[in-house]
Amino acid sequence: MSAKIFAYVGNWSFQPKPAKGKGITIFQYIPENGDLKLIETIRPDVAAGQLYLDSGRKMLYAVNEIGERRGEIGGGGYVMAFRIDPSTGKLTFVNEKESLSPEPSYLCMDKSGKYLLACHCSDPFHVTKIVQRADGTFANEVLFDDTALVMFRIHSDGSLGDICDLFITEGTGGKSPRSQVNIDPVSGHIQLVEVLSRQHSVVASPSGELFAVCDKGMDRIHTFRIDREGGKLIRLDTWIAEEVACFPRYAAFHPTLPVFYANNENYAGMNSFHYDETTGKLTLLKKLFLLREDPGLVEGKPVGAQDILAHPNGKVLYITLCGLNLIVVCELDEHGMPAVRQLIDSNGKMPRGIALSPDERFLLSGNMVSGDITRFVVNNDGTLDYTGKIIPAISPSAIRFLTVED
Repeated sequence: MSAKIFAYVGNWSFQPKPAKGKGITIFQYIPENGDLKLIETIRPDVAAGQLYLDSGRKMLYAVNEIGERRGEIGGGGYVMAFRIDPSTGKLTFVNEKESLSPEPSYLCMDKSGKYLLACHCSDPFHVTKIVQRADGTFANEVLFDDTALVMFRIHSDGSLGDICDLFITEGTGGKSPRSQVNIDPVSGHIQLVEVLSRQHSVVASPSGELFAVCDKGMDRIHTFRIDREGGKLIRLDTWIAEEVACFPRYAAFHPTLPVFYANNENYAGMNSFHYDETTGKLTLLKKLFLLREDPGLVEGKPVGAQDILAHPNGKVLYITLCGLNLIVVCELDEHGMPAVRQLIDSNGKMPRGIALSPDERFLLSGNMVSGDITRFVVNNDGTLDYTGKIIPAISPSAIRFLTVED
């Protein structure tokens, strides 16, 4: 029996140039040589920084990572649902829902298929409101966007239902000794450090019972579970980083061991934790610096991580680093503890999203700023060899594969 394999690439950019645009690009994957054959790009109006693929229902879910509701100033972003044509791989828009918070940044479906979680990076802005006190005197208060982990119901046909619950993760409003304001020298983005909660990713444990949310704004990682009968989010625990402005970014669970990994946007290091699936408690086991030596500032900012990917065999972990444009290969011992095995050039600028091909023979790196996808052979020990293949893309951020049996 033959199969068709499609690759869906979400495009996102923080500036018009050198990144080329947005939307969702559809490729057909050629397993014989690991090539990608372009089918089409749709919805160039959508900042599809992250995708979630429901292979059973042939549905693709995408964030529209914006802070401006259409036709308004502010108001938050959207989550979108598309149906996949199994014969062509093409997408048909089904519906969308407002996500309430600005900048929805990651999606994760519950194992029941009844709920979809969306976390939010939020906008680092504020407003100053003048208020009158009870005694008649005047003052002001500074307000920031709410940052929420939002849970949508999913209908049996895969379409998006209404929001059934959410959890707002609080910031300090700048009233903490650790609060500060940084400016990203590359993008010019304001970085409010431990002022505003900014959730960057939400991932599920292999059992599907525990969800971890990386909050780069508050240097924290939150854990949750779902009350499936009641359709409610249950907050379990919060881990707080010792380092200020390390920005926990993306995360992955070991496929078989109770080990959880989180990288950092503002620091070339990765933390490994033991996790308790019942209590949600994260216990730090190891801090690993991913480079042989500290390169200092590159283009005016620290080298930090983009994506993270655990190999299904539980023996290898991959992390991408921007600034130096590297893919880091870590070998995992029998306890799941990582050690750096290889540093290899991504051969593109800002390797934002990586993915293993369904047959695990190739690793693809979506290089957002150079606007291309580079291909690597995965060796038996998990190390990578660059094939020299560069596939033109737009501004690739997330890569997801779907295999359809004929």
